[in-house]
Amino acid sequence: LLVKAERDLFPMLKIEDAISETLLIPLYMKHLASQQPDPIIKDEAAGRVVSQLDYNFSKFDNVIHTVVGTAIRSDYFDRLAADFIKRQPNPVIVNVGCGLDSRRERIGEIAQNVPFYSLDLPDVMTLRIKLLPPQGSEVFLGTSAFDAGWMDELNDLQPNAQFLFVIEGMLMYFDRYTVRALFRDLAQRFHGSEIAFDVINSWMVTHSDQHEALKHSRARFVFGCDDDHEPERWAHNLRLVSAKRLMTDFPTWKKSGALSAMITRRLPFLKESFRMLHYRID
Repeated sequence: LLVKAERDLFPMLKIEDAISETLLIPLYMKHLASQQPDPIIKDEAAGRVVSQLDYNFSKFDNVIHTVVGTAIRSDYFDRLAADFIKRQPNPVIVNVGCGLDSRRERIGEIAQNVPFYSLDLPDVMTLRIKLLPPQGSEVFLGTSAFDAGWMDELNDLQPNAQFLFVIEGMLMYFDRYTVRALFRDLAQRFHGSEIAFDVINSWMVTHSDQHEALKHSRARFVFGCDDDHEPERWAHNLRLVSAKRLMTDFPTWKKSGALSAMITRRLPFLKESFRMLHYRID
């Protein structure tokens, strides 16, 4: 599964899978967010990668809600990962469906001696290895998140570790059965570990073709979760730790515009549309 590093650049983007191609959206959003005054997130790697890719990113311009939302989400997971490292004796971070995210670089020094695994499909990792070479203790895994083989491999490599699995911007593109199977596989193997992930509600699934950024891609949302406790019913040892609403629990959402912030707070289907959940595996 390990991908060997190469140093040459890969400017011509060739990603056949429609879901994999959505990695370009958060990449560009973090690049744009980093240029805002008093930025929510500062992602220098995103800017470096965008400048090296031969791709028409301009179709994703003028999507301020997605820029702000992506920045809030990524910053939240960065902070959660840093906190996990501080409070666990043998922490391991696994960035599942990592795309071209530079979480290891953004977290910085605190992750210096922490095993950090970035996982995505082989074609994505081939691109990533050329544009975002591994940082420090980072290891690349080129495989499907839904293939339990990588889980067994990590268990063998890190038998006494506590794992944090960060699954950002991925689950909504797969059906409920597939998502449930992933959580069951993790719950079966990684006792004493944690999962941090984002979900959308069913209203957002039915309106994904109207999403300001996603409508310019080939992919559409498939999985929506309206109950923060639903994953607790997928495995007996999954426990909800916290739930955060993107549009109501983060004051920086006001950067999307005062009118937008006011409307989303008053409409339940919008208020619940994007959430970040943190689960414990007992």
